[in-house]
Amino acid sequence: MAIAMLIAGPDAAEPIVGPEVAERLAQLGISRISLLADRTGVGVVLEGWAFDPAHIDDAVRAMFPGGTDGVRILHEVELVAVTAAPGNRRT
Repeated sequence: MAIAMLIAGPDAAEPIVGPEVAERLAQLGISRISLLADRTGVGVVLEGWAFDPAHIDDAVRAMFPGGTDGVRILHEVELVAVTAAPGNRRT
């Protein structure tokens, strides 16, 4: 599964998630979108088994049609699954 995170600062355009944008993202192989926010900006997590991060610029333009200035892209470096070690499981 590929994952990318977009971070839009306070001066960036607002992200758009509507039916047309969702369809475009689905065409890029993105199957899950999470929006996160605080007072300094918005984060958008894009995930998908068929998502090719080489097309991240298309995803950014789809989500930020008002302009991509001020939008940072964090690329996945490593994905780690975490499980409890035997003997450390809580019951």
